[in-house]
Amino acid sequence: MGVIGWCVRANDGGIADPDRSSIKKILLVRANFRMGNALLALPAVAGFRNSFPDAQIDFVGSPISAVLFQYQPLNRHFVAPRRFPGVLWQYPRLIRRLRANRYDMAVDVSCSHSGLCSFIVGFSGARIRAGLAGKWDHFFDLKIPKLREENKYLKLTEFLAAMRLETGISVGAMKFSAAEKADGLSKLESYLSGKSGKRVGVFVGGRKLRGKRWPVENFVDLIHGLDQRRFSVAAFLGPEEKDIADLLRSSLGSRIPLTYEPSVRKFAAMISHLDLLICCDSGPMHLACSVGVPVLAIFQERDVARWAPPPSAARVVHGAAGVGAMEVLEAALMELSVNRLTGAFPTVAETKTAVSAG
Repeated sequence: MGVIGWCVRANDGGIADPDRSSIKKILLVRANFRMGNALLALPAVAGFRNSFPDAQIDFVGSPISAVLFQYQPLNRHFVAPRRFPGVLWQYPRLIRRLRANRYDMAVDVSCSHSGLCSFIVGFSGARIRAGLAGKWDHFFDLKIPKLREENKYLKLTEFLAAMRLETGISVGAMKFSAAEKADGLSKLESYLSGKSGKRVGVFVGGRKLRGKRWPVENFVDLIHGLDQRRFSVAAFLGPEEKDIADLLRSSLGSRIPLTYEPSVRKFAAMISHLDLLICCDSGPMHLACSVGVPVLAIFQERDVARWAPPPSAARVVHGAAGVGAMEVLEAALMELSVNRLTGAFPTVAETKTAVSAG
């Protein structure tokens, strides 16, 4: 990346306020291959569409964003290559396709110093190339100054505001067809057959290599505690949790449904009908926020400031020494009984105080 960076003409004179009437074709880029990072780009899609309702807006993302972004107000979605050696011929092909579109503006909406996103924006051939000032900003001629926010959700909000795009939202919304929503409800009801209490899903997982996975015994205690209080509980696994499936199944017994849904859209449509999803800091946490289901998120102390969803989307429990099953259970009971007419969750500090008092 250090060599090819010199191939793109640098421009230290940023464009203060581009003439919006001249912007007819826009390219947004966030080529991150994790689910959560892809979903974080949704407010950018909404913000640009609201500000440029008649423009052609295309997106360069990943295979997972191509799935998640169905029915979003985009004209085209391009997938950034990932695997070697295919990238050697796939990237030149992608760049040729992008340059042929003659974009008026290309924007790196990753809100990070991503060499890959900067490279795609820089070589897109767009008349205006925008991104965050920093290591790779020689690819841009519109450079957004360093952001103050640390949180990933708030970073994008600040970035869009710097570009004079006011979205009014920090959490994007996945979109479904009517058939997807109906199928999701039907499948969830089949798993919870014979149960009449509020529907609670527990996603058992988290990135093990990043230390984000809660101990299995905590999940088991939490699920049994909810079941004993007559909630309709279902446990969900993802593809990265196959190593604990047998242990979890034997620990939960036959009363608690345990399921793995390989289709991310079918999984999203299913959990959209829950009254609460409990999960660790993970892709499904961001997915649940994007479908509008109330979320109780379990965080490690070191990650909460950076990755926690805003209070309007999730209640967060965390602690320097971790959190136990009883603490999460009490927070879940509080959430399931709270009157949410305001549409906002208590803050992290309020949650910790209330849980400690309980």
